[in-house]
Amino acid sequence: MRKLFIAFVVLVLLVAGAAVGAYYYVAPSEPLDLAYEEVPLESRALDMVRNLTPELTLSEVDVDNLSKKQLAANPEYQPGVTVTGARFRLEGGLLAADVNVKWKERVPLGLHILYRLKWESPNLVAEVQEAKLKDVALPEGTVGDVTIPLQDELPKLLKIEDVRTEDGKIVVRFRRPTLQELRSLLS
Repeated sequence: MRKLFIAFVVLVLLVAGAAVGAYYYVAPSEPLDLAYEEVPLESRALDMVRNLTPELTLSEVDVDNLSKKQLAANPEYQPGVTVTGARFRLEGGLLAADVNVKWKERVPLGLHILYRLKWESPNLVAEVQEAKLKDVALPEGTVGDVTIPLQDELPKLLKIEDVRTEDGKIVVRFRRPTLQELRSLLS
């Protein structure tokens, strides 16, 4: 009986050790938050119109702030999963995101997600290309796409034609406004 009790205690300790190890393995490697600064897209767009240029450039910092703003507006990703922090950066033609979430309000998880950006009027959509929990790839569909309502941040008369990534920035190309649209925008 004593041997059985010792074996049971050892088994419980092994399971507890494995659980603690797994908890620390999936925990985020760095603290992140959802704090962001407003990006003055409307004033930049008006300056662009005044200078008669059809393109607006968004830096990596702008993309980070716009993405965090969208996440901060709705931090509950799905029932039981809440986003607690994020950092976005441009890597080649992809948007890389380090995202901290809490599962069931208890277990912190650190995710690394790669998105491909595409324009679907009136939104900039970040489609998931790869999602990992530390070094473990997550099944397709585990993490959903992110929609950034970029057109909503701009004056109503400006219409986005295309969005592309180049050299660590995003270039937003606008449809050339008609003369009547320019008059109403600048007045």
